Amino acid sequence: MATTQQDRRVNLDAGPTLQLEHRYDHSVERVWKAITSADELRHWFPPGAELKVTECEPPHLLAGSWYGDQLRFELRPDGDGCVLLFSHAFADRRKAARDAAGWDCCFARFSALLAGEPMSEADSLRAWPDTHERYAEQFGVDPELGRKTFAEHQAQH
Repeated sequence: MATTQQDRRVNLDAGPTLQLEHRYDHSVERVWKAITSADELRHWFPPGAELKVTECEPPHLLAGSWYGDQLRFELRPDGDGCVLLFSHAFADRRKAARDAAGWDCCFARFSALLAGEPMSEADSLRAWPDTHERYAEQFGVDPELGRKTFAEHQAQH
């Protein structure tokens, strides 16, 4: 399996920021390719708006604006693999639980891609409702926005 450890942290000091830390049994260069190659992004990154890159230091840092929020991907070597620290600073606190649960699904697909076993969006979304409810409680936000968005997404697919 590509991921050997995962850590989730939430920082509420300056508005909600989700931080996900993953260790992968792949080189920094391999993981960098998965976060920057269009061919690979289509397997895990959410469709819609592209990341408007504001910082790029290959193969260690990619940061930018996405739907008005700030995303940051930081890679560092770790033994024979690497650690990816992902952060998403939410511009609108109300959508924090919805988006955080979505990232959990995206990174499940990311890990599957690195393992050579791509995962469908539908398979990744199976855990979304429970994950969303946990994040809504953790962020202290009303879960209705996320519930409504998920129901609409399911009805379209």
